[in-house]
Amino acid sequence: MSRQRPTNKAWEEFVAWCQARGLKAVPANPWTLAAFVRWCEPRRRPAAIRTLIKGISKIHAEKTRKRLDRHPLVESTLGMIEKRAKSRDHSADLFDDAAVLDSEKPAKRQRQRATATAKATRTARKKRAGGRTLSAQPRLVSRRKLSS
Repeated sequence: MSRQRPTNKAWEEFVAWCQARGLKAVPANPWTLAAFVRWCEPRRRPAAIRTLIKGISKIHAEKTRKRLDRHPLVESTLGMIEKRAKSRDHSADLFDDAAVLDSEKPAKRQRQRATATAKATRTARKKRAGGRTLSAQPRLVSRRKLSS
């Protein structure tokens, strides 16, 4: 009598979900598991989703030694889903738009400052060189004269 491993319905569902979308289940990218979590959100309660992810991660770890349930992206996605469920507002955004937009503004300002600084530096170098600067691409010049 052969001993069979018990089947993991969570793993089978994850593999079928990945195949339907053309994604790899093994080795899975943490982004793939986070997307699967988002797909499960309207279908299951947060506690059931967390149990589902533990089952998927256990089998994935046996195959690849990678624990996907411990990845920060997966953990933050699960946390945000639980937060939304507690607020009972299912139409709430997964991420706070104001926080995301505010975090982008300093980066944009920083890029603008860096661009302006680089432009000012180039202009100053050009003035010091008397209007002549080295070009980024050298000119190809033959050392010998060609006879006609």
